[in-house]
Amino acid sequence: MDKYKNSPGEKQDITKVSPLLAAVAEIKSPASSILPTSYILLNSVQKEDNSTITLLNTLQRLGYHSIFDIIEVSKQRFIKRHNESLSGHAEAIFDKAVSAANQLVQNYRQRQLRDYDGETLRKASHQARYFAYNNDNADEKEKLPDYSNLFPEPWDNFCQPDAIESLDSPVNYLLDLYKFVKQIELDGSNNAVVLEQRRGDIPDLLLDSDNLYKEITAISVVNDVLSKSAREYIDQTGHADKTVNQVLGETRFPFILPYSLPSQQINKGLAEKETELGTIIQQVDQQFPWHILTEKRDQALFAYTQLSKEQMTLLTEKSPFSQNFLSREQLIKSYFSTSTTEVLPERDISKHAYIILSGENITGPTSLSDNVDKAYDEIVITCENKAKETIKVKLRGENVLTYNRVKARMEPFDNSSPFSRKLKLTYVESDNSEIGNLDNGPFFGEMTVYAAVPKESENNTSVNIEGVNFLTMTYRFAIAKQGTEQSELLPEADKFFQDNYGLSADDSVKLTEILSFGQQTGSKVTDLEHLFSSGDFRPLVSPNAVFSNPIFNSEQTSEHFPAPYHYGGVYINSGQLEALSIVRTDSGRQINAVSDFRYDRMNRFIRLQRWLALPYHQLDLLVTSAIKAEPKNIELAISNNTLRALGLFQHLSTQYKVLPEAFAGWIYQITPFSISNNIPFFDQLFNQSKLFDQPLILDGKVFSYTENQGDGAKTVKQLCAGLAISVSTFQVIAPIVESALKLASGKLVRNLDVVSRLYRLVTIPRLFGFSAEDGLILADILTDKSGYLANIPALGEKDDILSIIARMEVLTSWLAKIKLTPIKLSLLLGKTQLPLVPTSGMLTFYKGISDGLTDNVCLKKSDFNRQEINDIDWWIILSDKEGVFDRDNGLVKDIPLIWGKTDEESLRKKIEDIVKEKKINPDNNQINIVLQIILQAKTAQESLLSSAVAGEYGVSKDIVPLQLRWLGSSVYSVLKLVLDNTPEKVEDIKKEFLDLTYSLLIYTQLINALSVSNNLLLLRLTNPKWLGLSADETTKISLSLDEIFLLNRYQDLLENAKQNEDKTQEYFTFANNETLLQSEEDDNNYKCAQLLAEILDWDPDEIYLACEKGGLEKTRVMTLSQIDWIRRLQQLSVKTNLSVEPLLGAGALDVNSGFEAFQSIGEAVMAALKAQGDDENV
Repeated sequence: MDKYKNSPGEKQDITKVSPLLAAVAEIKSPASSILPTSYILLNSVQKEDNSTITLLNTLQRLGYHSIFDIIEVSKQRFIKRHNESLSGHAEAIFDKAVSAANQLVQNYRQRQLRDYDGETLRKASHQARYFAYNNDNADEKEKLPDYSNLFPEPWDNFCQPDAIESLDSPVNYLLDLYKFVKQIELDGSNNAVVLEQRRGDIPDLLLDSDNLYKEITAISVVNDVLSKSAREYIDQTGHADKTVNQVLGETRFPFILPYSLPSQQINKGLAEKETELGTIIQQVDQQFPWHILTEKRDQALFAYTQLSKEQMTLLTEKSPFSQNFLSREQLIKSYFSTSTTEVLPERDISKHAYIILSGENITGPTSLSDNVDKAYDEIVITCENKAKETIKVKLRGENVLTYNRVKARMEPFDNSSPFSRKLKLTYVESDNSEIGNLDNGPFFGEMTVYAAVPKESENNTSVNIEGVNFLTMTYRFAIAKQGTEQSELLPEADKFFQDNYGLSADDSVKLTEILSFGQQTGSKVTDLEHLFSSGDFRPLVSPNAVFSNPIFNSEQTSEHFPAPYHYGGVYINSGQLEALSIVRTDSGRQINAVSDFRYDRMNRFIRLQRWLALPYHQLDLLVTSAIKAEPKNIELAISNNTLRALGLFQHLSTQYKVLPEAFAGWIYQITPFSISNNIPFFDQLFNQSKLFDQPLILDGKVFSYTENQGDGAKTVKQLCAGLAISVSTFQVIAPIVESALKLASGKLVRNLDVVSRLYRLVTIPRLFGFSAEDGLILADILTDKSGYLANIPALGEKDDILSIIARMEVLTSWLAKIKLTPIKLSLLLGKTQLPLVPTSGMLTFYKGISDGLTDNVCLKKSDFNRQEINDIDWWIILSDKEGVFDRDNGLVKDIPLIWGKTDEESLRKKIEDIVKEKKINPDNNQINIVLQIILQAKTAQESLLSSAVAGEYGVSKDIVPLQLRWLGSSVYSVLKLVLDNTPEKVEDIKKEFLDLTYSLLIYTQLINALSVSNNLLLLRLTNPKWLGLSADETTKISLSLDEIFLLNRYQDLLENAKQNEDKTQEYFTFANNETLLQSEEDDNNYKCAQLLAEILDWDPDEIYLACEKGGLEKTRVMTLSQIDWIRRLQQLSVKTNLSVEPLLGAGALDVNSGFEAFQSIGEAVMAALKAQGDDENV
């Protein structure tokens, strides 16, 4: 009964229902064509199928017996009331009812107008002919025929309300709009971009309900249209075998490209799950956390950059240009480099010169010389043309000084430094007379020049002085006859500019114009000012930093300090003069000091800035700090190590909000520079708060850090305030810096180098929640050098600072999780040794054990004088060298520990083997009696020692015998040591007792810290391989980081497993059973997956797939380290909603992986998001 219509007791009868209601109740299947339907064919045969009966019965049950019952209710209410009862068809039924009712009313009106009898018609005709028509007579007006009576509407052909084909539908509006656009296009010019070009999908769009009512996002339409257009273009360019997304990932122009959809899918999707690809790469590795290969760690750092393969290639590929390109015409006129005296502000380089990097194709000066009476040096370069023909070109090289005389003062030239120095290169025809004509040119050659200062040495002579390079200048020569086209001299230029700037080499001259450069790169003028460190982005320097280079105070240079090649624009300027800048000309603003080489650098740097979304000056600081920290990167080029540094920074910035300036201070030096009105990072640290009457000034002077008063004490306090450490902490780290710099005892220097070393020692461990003292310990654990962070970082070495920071993050995270301090871990590993001296407590402890070894505890010969066993001399038989006890002292010897067997079973086996070897045949009763005698003594001896150790060291009594085995001793060994060397006074305590005491202390700490159980310790002693420990780690007495980690992971496994410890150990036994039949290997492997799935509460198919794809030797998990690997996969799967296969695929990604590999993982990540209902980020 329906509460809206029916009354109680009303009888429902389907046979008496209106045919129109039956028609309304008939719902066609969705596959039916959308056609106009008439509901006025009362004589038509009604098809009664299940759906019709069901809906008809439902309508009757709801109290609707005619179509007029339905339309009495408003449409919204009808749908709200009955949509669920009518299986979602309420709206359709209502629309049909309205349509049928309208047709019924119209039909009634038609019949009323047409059913005139003859008399009525004659009367009407007579009135029309003989009488005047009275407009006021309403009755007569209604009886007259009108247009609608004579020409009735074809209602059967009309559509339903809101139908697609109705005149007021959205489709009709869009169709009219489309026709209107086509008409406009007819009047357009030939160059007009018509709608069909922009939206080629519209003419083919089918106007049906799917396209009208299906909701789609605007971005999907844009993607489809652009993909189709791109596909047509790609097919015409010879890349039909590649997908659109693949080509977009490889194309470099415009500057929004290359765009890698798979990389974005991976990075964006994982970010939504608060994880990163680099983290997955590390944790999916089976050697995580301590033994990941260097190559795999590097791949993780590359992944942290979130850059695609092509983006990394663009940044790191060798430049097609040298810093300086010189043609023969330029060399004939003489070439002068920019000044090199100003490039290094922190060092006095007034006395420097130029040497070349000699090689197979070049000879020239390779060492410095002083006061040599020679006008120039000869440089011979072997140049080669395309046909591999060679010529030797001779150039004259000179070191030229520029003296700026001040006219007002007219001071005489005194030849005292500093001066601006330049390299001069000249091509003299007479020197190259052997070359002949250059018809086969151009010939190309290359040269690397170093600006160097003399190395500090007492043995420097006037010639062949060893130099220290501080600047690298690269040259490329094109030797050709006069009039040779530029395209022949620089053949690589055209491809570079086409690929990267979308212009030919000839048109690249337009790029000097700011508007043109901005248009091609998609940059605003303010962006370019920031890029060039000009305008509102000029660099400035801390007033509290003193620099050694005197050139800027000598009036011998026109350069302002600091310049963009010192800060802000170091990379794009290669750290050299003349800095890129914006100048005003008659034709508008232009870029000054530009070259092809610098176009290449700007191309890389602008893109990198957009990819990382960092301000230009901060990005420049990061990049150049990484470059300068790489000893072999002489050309200041972005290398793989630079990408590693950027990747680690991106990761630390995401996880810990690390600033670019702070990270640059870790891998190179704290910067004293900034831009515009910003405070330099050095001053932010040490001079921000006015705690002192004077700021900390880096004047390069030596100070004593051990003074309690005076200048040194004040400097120490300022450093402590800036680093937020105590003076006591400073006194711990200062000697480490002193040692690294090889300074005098108690002395440091006020300069950036010292401050940066102190900053690293304090802030890197602080990042992970630890103190500077803890940082020394952590560095020692990871590198065996407690002062590692005080050394100058050198990227590219085997364990460089990037690798150490990444490993320190993993180590500190684990320590924090298990609540273990670095000092405790260092003690457990034996890295830190506590001093231990004999005490009266030790004397009491060991004497107490000795006193407890009475006849009731030790075996005696009389113990075997029992009638049942008197026929065999058990005392002699079982106490020889291979026996089970020592006849000299009655101590029971060590019994081999065997997994799955008790001490009684092992002892029985030992006794049986002895009597069998001696060919003695005792009965079982005798063996049982002897066994019980020995076991009682063994129990008594173990109880004596265990009680003493438990009482003294605070460890469980039951675990002591296993603990002694673990630390390389045993109950027998300790008791024998005590009996043989019982001390009578403190001075008699031997080193063996001290070593034993120290080991008991350390191992007790570990047992208590990790809650090590008897079962775990027994497993460790009997089957260390089941834990994943190597043979080397089990034979060493000292603990290893691997062992401590795995013991902790075992406890963590038990705490989180769905089964108890017995089930876990049963799994180890089954998985490592060597007697399993080879023919049943696959079944057993899957059985192992099922058993482990019950323990971990995971899918056995996922576990089996992980074993299969992960390359396990037996295709089953056999060790604790492998279980931990499976657990990491499980945790990642839960966190990311990815299955094992894409997780392993993601872990295998590297910079050389193909597009298909990235695409597969990207699609999997998006599918995982979509499966969780996150359509917004898909």
